[in-house]
Amino acid sequence: MCGRRSTRGAETGDYGTQPIPRSAVSDSSRPMVEELAEEVCWDLLGDASIGRLAVSTDDGVDIFPVNYLAKDRVIFFRSAPGSKLMDLTRHPSVAFQVEGTHRRARWSVVVKGRAERMALDSEIEASGVLGLHTLSPTEKWNYVRILPGVVTGRRFIGPRRSVKEMAKALYGG
Repeated sequence: MCGRRSTRGAETGDYGTQPIPRSAVSDSSRPMVEELAEEVCWDLLGDASIGRLAVSTDDGVDIFPVNYLAKDRVIFFRSAPGSKLMDLTRHPSVAFQVEGTHRRARWSVVVKGRAERMALDSEIEASGVLGLHTLSPTEKWNYVRILPGVVTGRRFIGPRRSVKEMAKALYGG
């Protein structure tokens, strides 16, 4: 799981984090990595709207960007008919990833779980997924939920550097 639980939200900037041991990041020029509490992971999932869905296929793994809704610790999204929906039926174990930036820190949350197509109108309506707007113009009348098994998150805090210093570190010279 994500580490210790926290009641503080992401909007305050207090991520309820558990730092990696100092020995792992002893050089002050190296970025710090912190594990996020599960509650904070869900706060961040609730604040974002686009994530990446990793789906097993017969040929390997595919990754799809999806608009989503996080509600009651479940991820909901809409899908058009096609290979993604067929792959989810055959291989329901999925990973879902969302990332973002807050101040000078980057964060990433990963949900590993089981995807299932929703069929009951009452469940679909109660989920709130009907109000989800998607960026893709295709009709999406299939409703999917991800029931989480494991939720993890990390925050990456980099050293304060100018653009010039970052370019030098990345590209040399």
